[in-house]
Amino acid sequence: MEEKRILANRYELIQKIGTGGMAVVYQAYDTALDRQVAVKLLRDEYVDNPDFIKQFQREAKAVAKLNHQNIVNIYDFGKSDDLMYLVMEYVNGCTLKELIAQHGSLPIQQILDYSIQLCYGMAQAHSNNIVHKDIKPHNIMIDHNHIAKITDFGIAQAVNHLTMTHSNGVLGSAHYFSPEQARGEQVEFESDIYSLGIVMYEMLTGKVPFTGENPVSVALKHMQDKPPSLRVARRDIPLELELVVLRALEKNPVNRFQSMEEMAEALLDVQAKLDDHGIGIASYVDIGVSKHNEIYQQYMMEREQQGEVEVRRSARKPSSAAYLDETDDHTRVMTSFEETRSQKYRIEEREEPEPKRRLRKRSVVLLVLGAFLLFFGSFWAAQAFMGNDEVQVPSLINKTVLEAEKLLNAQSLKIVIADEVYSADAPKGVIINQKPAATSTVKKGREIQVVLSLGIEKVQVPDLTGKNQQAWNVELENAGLIPGEISMVTSKDYPYGVVVYQSPEAGVEVEPGSSVNIMVNEPPEVTVPSLIGKTQTQAQQDLQMVGLGIGGITTEPSDQYVKGVVIRQDPLADTVLHEGDSVTMIISSGPGPQQFDEFELIVPRSGTVVATISDAKGTTELFREYCFAGERVQKAFTYFGTAELTITSNNEIIMEKTYEP
Repeated sequence: MEEKRILANRYELIQKIGTGGMAVVYQAYDTALDRQVAVKLLRDEYVDNPDFIKQFQREAKAVAKLNHQNIVNIYDFGKSDDLMYLVMEYVNGCTLKELIAQHGSLPIQQILDYSIQLCYGMAQAHSNNIVHKDIKPHNIMIDHNHIAKITDFGIAQAVNHLTMTHSNGVLGSAHYFSPEQARGEQVEFESDIYSLGIVMYEMLTGKVPFTGENPVSVALKHMQDKPPSLRVARRDIPLELELVVLRALEKNPVNRFQSMEEMAEALLDVQAKLDDHGIGIASYVDIGVSKHNEIYQQYMMEREQQGEVEVRRSARKPSSAAYLDETDDHTRVMTSFEETRSQKYRIEEREEPEPKRRLRKRSVVLLVLGAFLLFFGSFWAAQAFMGNDEVQVPSLINKTVLEAEKLLNAQSLKIVIADEVYSADAPKGVIINQKPAATSTVKKGREIQVVLSLGIEKVQVPDLTGKNQQAWNVELENAGLIPGEISMVTSKDYPYGVVVYQSPEAGVEVEPGSSVNIMVNEPPEVTVPSLIGKTQTQAQQDLQMVGLGIGGITTEPSDQYVKGVVIRQDPLADTVLHEGDSVTMIISSGPGPQQFDEFELIVPRSGTVVATISDAKGTTELFREYCFAGERVQKAFTYFGTAELTITSNNEIIMEKTYEP
């Protein structure tokens, strides 16, 4: 933790709680208003960069006008001691990304709750003509009351100033941005709906639908590929919920929900159905593998061939209070196609005939009554036989000490804690063993010894700072922990490839199997130079000057570039890479562009004169005639690459000449 300091004579920085590409976030104390806040500081290397300052100011202005319980509030913005800072609401909790990393897929009801909250939060932003453009689990905070809050409006802009081009490439995060973002097109509200669909997909399955070796390959999948069916990854997802996610992930923005309110209403309908039935009526488990697969395939086919039937209605924009207090029935917002499909495959309960049901009910009542009389008859007989000074020991397993004391006092027995041990199967503070065992008969006043659970034995998080991947992998494995989210940062204080920051920090006690998030120092960014038209040697020198290597060299015929010249490169010029990355070059093998020239000759002696040209495409005869001594011969010709001209008279060479491209 860095040394505490005071900003603007008001904000006392307590500890670092997050690190991003352009800023560092601290937990802080507002001495003027006596409250906890979060302070975002622009990194030192960017304080003199006007582009980053504008982006920093944009976030402050974008969020300052918003006031919603599902959006992190902005309190203050300014500059102190050459430090640009942004003061925000402090959220006591974790990011949605950390929650997913810890638990994998989340419960259906919890996903619906978070998603509805996020819809209403973004609806507030959209109503102010603000598109977030970077909706992802990393930018969603979940507090201890399970309130979801959207943060990091750093690249948000008003819809009348939208553009996706940037000197450093496409804005947003590749795994979550929409097809239109991937293409660099104008972005509107429907893009946030697509990104929220990706977030819901990750909450449902624990992973994003599209992955790849680099952001470009991921972007192509957003534009071209269908999202993998949710049912393959998780069997308990209701079909109605899957259809909501699929509609949010439509490639064409016109086919998505047309507002966040509309998407929220669709989710509320799914939630209401779950409340009524416990699970989705048309869930994967209910209708079976083959039938669910049939529904999904037909749905995707019809959406591709015919397009979705749009349902348009006047949008109502409920406030956060409306969401919390909602009691009215919500109108269906899924298309008539989806409604028919979800209704069609419901499983109807088959009821038994009424007489048979009454007979079965009567038999069960008689059986229970007989067991009841038999049990208490035996109990009274045993009491009469043993006397009143003996009692039966109750079961104390999974009870707390207070609960056990209450049970034992009722039987005139005492409790003694004999031991406390770690247990992976029982929470801390509950009884996992007792002596004498339950149902034993003992004298009143007897002490009952119990063993308490200490919960799962926790381990200390090792210090990974300064270690490379091989070293920190070994450290985590030895501690019984696993790597969590691995992100990249740039720091001048550490060598490349080593850990700069970790969460939880070293020394914190966690349960075995917990994940540790790691930030690794990556090389500085460099811009790929243009290599087209340069010789292989020149191109290699240009790459070395900016710290890039050669990933591979291949050759390819070209009529445009001469042999030995670069005709293509991957990545393209002006792409942002990291120092040490590689660039692949495609070199021309010729013949190159067509060249024009001519020869002129005074025939030295009479005879048959023959002129031929040999170039990259072979040998061609240019001239063949009988000429007299002293006659002038002139001929224009074309060639590719380096060419050799040969002129003979009566098969004796009278002229040779080389032509360079």
